[in-house]
Amino acid sequence: MNKKNLAIYFLLAFATFFYVFKIAPAYDPIESVDSEEIEARYLTRQEFLDHMEGRKLHGLHPAVIFAIEIFSEINPIDKARLDALEKGNLKKYADLTRDWYYFTNAITYKSDSFSYNSKYFIKNNEYAEDDAFYAYLEHAVRYDAYSKADYELSTEIFEQRTALQTLERLLKGILSIILIVCVLLLAIDMVAKDRRHPSILKGFPINDWKKLLVKMVVVLLGSAVLFIPLIVGFFIVGLQSGFGNFHLPSPVYAPHLDWRMEGKFEMMTLGTFLGQSLALLFTWFIVIISVVLLCSMLFRNEMVNFAVGILLIFGENFYFSRYVGFFWDVQNYPTSYIQVGQIISKQRNFYYMNDHLNFTLGLQLLLGLAAIVIFFIILTASNRRYKLIK
Repeated sequence: MNKKNLAIYFLLAFATFFYVFKIAPAYDPIESVDSEEIEARYLTRQEFLDHMEGRKLHGLHPAVIFAIEIFSEINPIDKARLDALEKGNLKKYADLTRDWYYFTNAITYKSDSFSYNSKYFIKNNEYAEDDAFYAYLEHAVRYDAYSKADYELSTEIFEQRTALQTLERLLKGILSIILIVCVLLLAIDMVAKDRRHPSILKGFPINDWKKLLVKMVVVLLGSAVLFIPLIVGFFIVGLQSGFGNFHLPSPVYAPHLDWRMEGKFEMMTLGTFLGQSLALLFTWFIVIISVVLLCSMLFRNEMVNFAVGILLIFGENFYFSRYVGFFWDVQNYPTSYIQVGQIISKQRNFYYMNDHLNFTLGLQLLLGLAAIVIFFIILTASNRRYKLIK
């Protein structure tokens, strides 16, 4: 309840409500359900096909012949998608859109004739084509699951606007890092505060290492409070765009699959994704708290605690580069698992070009790291030189 901790909770709450009322309603996905855009593409292609109808193909440029072949295949799909949207048949739309993504991806990836949505290229992303390739295959798998759904579909579900899907998107983004940094800030002074009241603490008949483990539990409980504003924000988004359900699809990148034959994703439910994300996130909380405890005993300086914690949280930035995982065993570094949502979905595997990053290995590495640090905490606390209160 000290001012620093209350400030952390207040700032997180402010950020949550700002997101809920300003950012979430303005969310503009690259892959949206836009009947006008589909119709514009369809009419442009159809005008070309109508103009070429009846003409002899002999002597035409090969690119023109190729366009006729492609447009003749994709335009019936787009026409059927428009009809499905007009009739409100979202399952049919999902079934057709799955085919649209598979077909479009096959003719666009590494093509000189076709290009992905221009929004992928806005920020001068040199990997824009690869990211679009990933997104198209991921959406194809999502729509395949929607076409077989036994729950009610909606445009909000297709565009991942529901509360549960918003949480999924945030966990694949910066939310996990924000929460871990908040835990670091909650923990950095938990030992330093005790040293301001030495006479009181000397009267407690309990070993130092037991005090430290109790402190770890207390900070974990304080970390759980961080979720209160997030839960409030979750309900507000749910009232705005629907809550979604735990059976919604959450595709997992599968590098071992042939994308032309089997796609490139396996299916996970949103409930499983969120459960594994929370498990990995709380494991990170334990690691951060235990590292801060050990540093508090060794260095007795809050800024050192903060510096070490920040180095652990952002350590991946020192070696992260697209496809570097093909050359380095990045799966063996605990810091590689900081992007919790991207680890569960294996999006990080795609970025690293590494097949071995996964939830189980990440959990084992982080739990092992926490166990080692806790062992050193107990060992250090048994040394009179590092007593909490001297």
